Amino acid sequence: MEYLMTYGWAILIIAVVLSALYQLGVFNGNGLGLSSSCLATSGFLCQTPTLNSTGSLAVKFGEIGLGTITITNTACTTNVTSPTSTQSANAVLTSGQTSVLTFACSLSSNSIGTGFKGYIWVTYNTQTQTGIVDRIAVVTSKVSTLGSSASVLGGTGGNGVINQYIYCVGNGQTNPYNQVYSAILQNPGVGSWTSVNSFPEQLSGAGCSIYRGYIYCVGNANGGSSNHAYYAAVSSGGIGTWAATTNYPVNLYNAGCSIYNGYIYCIGTGASTYNYAYYASVSSSGIGAWGATTSYPINLYQAGCSIYNGYIYCVGSPSGAGNQAYYATVSSSGIGTWTATTNYPINLFESGCSISGGYIYCVGSALGPVGNEVYYASVSSSGIGTWSSTTSFPGALYQAGCAIYNGYLYCVGNQVLAQNRAVYYAPISSSGAGAWIATNSYPVALSNAYCEIPGYGGGFYGGGGPN
Repeated sequence: MEYLMTYGWAILIIAVVLSALYQLGVFNGNGLGLSSSCLATSGFLCQTPTLNSTGSLAVKFGEIGLGTITITNTACTTNVTSPTSTQSANAVLTSGQTSVLTFACSLSSNSIGTGFKGYIWVTYNTQTQTGIVDRIAVVTSKVSTLGSSASVLGGTGGNGVINQYIYCVGNGQTNPYNQVYSAILQNPGVGSWTSVNSFPEQLSGAGCSIYRGYIYCVGNANGGSSNHAYYAAVSSGGIGTWAATTNYPVNLYNAGCSIYNGYIYCIGTGASTYNYAYYASVSSSGIGAWGATTSYPINLYQAGCSIYNGYIYCVGSPSGAGNQAYYATVSSSGIGTWTATTNYPINLFESGCSISGGYIYCVGSALGPVGNEVYYASVSSSGIGTWSSTTSFPGALYQAGCAIYNGYLYCVGNQVLAQNRAVYYAPISSSGAGAWIATNSYPVALSNAYCEIPGYGGGFYGGGGPN
């Protein structure tokens, strides 16, 4: 009996090893019997592994629960040992978003059908940590193309997000006031603008936000106030059919609305009382029931508000002009208690403020003779830090639609430059904004624009921050 038990275990171990070798394609020589799969670790998504003859493995990659991350490197190994070499990447993703990533894997042969089994790794930065190395998935695949593996999945051929677009909704300069345009981001720069499905009503000063493949717009009929709300699906460069959804509880004009963790929050700018705050859930079915939440401490008009890491920050613009700043928590229960924080250095009106990487950037719109000032400050659970001046906008700016993507701040349309069609972008960092560079102009004269990059925020009068 002891003999059988001893050698029985040995035979079982040999059988397990032989099974593993079979799955690796050792016994069929070229991997033709190997099925493709990508089994991701908790918190990550890995789909559709595609391998080319040079060993370039492309996958559709995503993450849930990490907020906004920046992937800086990728690697591929045949065992669980940490990689000794990596390839550079530059992909910025938010929770729930997918991108095409490529990994350089070693193959036994370059022939079509050659099998591979191994592990893929990423190095990434979060909003609070840098240089995190994770083994994200175990992959089996086989060579299926001689060309670009990333192109097969609709990627750009490199380690980056699948073609990213900026969307701008409505305008206040050109009849019929309901135009919607999109443009591909060239990282940096903006490509050609394309007209997409118009908004159902005339629109000016839209309170819009994009979240997980849908855009939601609240109130703001052109030339007056309204409580209508609409939503539509957002795809690569396009917007689907607009559908009516739950109306806002009060008439609204020049709203500051942002979405965070499945809820939309709108601040101030009722038709008669200017400190209203309401919130509601959002989904593929539209906007849920609106609930009143903590009112803003002062009357507010054309707010520059952004949400970041569970906090909403609002700057300036109390019913005319001012430099007050407040912040509060946001959650599924609404907005918490508002707390005063560091005031803006100058009076501010119709401000464009957005947050990225722990810093808030506000562009132009001072009530004064210049109107091209740009300031930035750190943000945290303790509020807004000290404001610092940075590179001024190229001309006086008023009612800009600004959004941040992949280390660049894009501003679309204004009241002064190029008949309200000018588009500029600048690199941003913890040291402020760099030089502003002109890019493709907007197709029509624009003011009161709402512009956003899915997953990265932006907006008319702020209205954004990472969603």
